[in-house]
Amino acid sequence: MIEVNEKQVQWSENMTIASLLKTLDNVEFCSVVRLNGKLVSSPKFAETIIEDNAKMQLLPLVSGG
Repeated sequence: MIEVNEKQVQWSENMTIASLLKTLDNVEFCSVVRLNGKLVSSPKFAETIIEDNAKMQLLPLVSGG
């Protein structure tokens, strides 16, 4: 299992951030994630493997001025 935004999600071997996001609802806003405390941007989602027992937060892109 992994934790995504404080909710338990089933983990699978060779799971990437991109493959996980395809299984979740309402993640279109997600351009950056914090995976075990480390920031990962969307260009790296397809190549970043999620380890079992990982903790992940989905972070929206925020702009303003």
